[in-house]
Amino acid sequence: MPRMIPSTSRHNANRSERRVYNAFEGIMDRPDWTVIHSLPIRQHIGKEMGEADFVVVVPGKGIVVIETKSPKQVDYGDGVWTLDRTPQPHKNPFTQVDGALGSIRAYLRREGVITGNEPFARLVWLTSIGRHHFGGRAPSDLSFFEWELAWADDVSHPTRTIERVLENHAAWHSEHLDWAETPEDAAGAGCENSSL
Repeated sequence: MPRMIPSTSRHNANRSERRVYNAFEGIMDRPDWTVIHSLPIRQHIGKEMGEADFVVVVPGKGIVVIETKSPKQVDYGDGVWTLDRTPQPHKNPFTQVDGALGSIRAYLRREGVITGNEPFARLVWLTSIGRHHFGGRAPSDLSFFEWELAWADDVSHPTRTIERVLENHAAWHSEHLDWAETPEDAAGAGCENSSL
């Protein structure tokens, strides 16, 4: 079982957090993993204070920061999320997880725990609905990848879910980070033969 911090789910955890906590707690292997639940972030880079629902540390592979939600229904279009039955239905869950991820990474780098090249992946886990809610294909656009979403049925497979996210994150970055060294390179990449 992974090392769970804290050793029990916090008493005021919402339904989605309890489901994910219980899923991680039920993993029978991966003793080298550490799962941190409800990490308060006072040194948040974007606001006075924040929280990471879960931070999963997988030695040799990376860190996954997770935002959990338990909406009755989800709509996404033109960059706008609507998550029914949540306290702030139009709050973008990826903005939330990005703030937590960036804050954790900045803190660990400042403290010399990491160099800055370690993989940090993000995941929004919708624990009350399935992929079929979107007709078998999750929404995605330039702001996130489909593999950065997890669903109700993934609660039964937390190990596979985390490893899938880290594998996809590593694959994307190994394919795409070397092609542009600067923003100027990125802007011009692939345009040499263009008639623009």
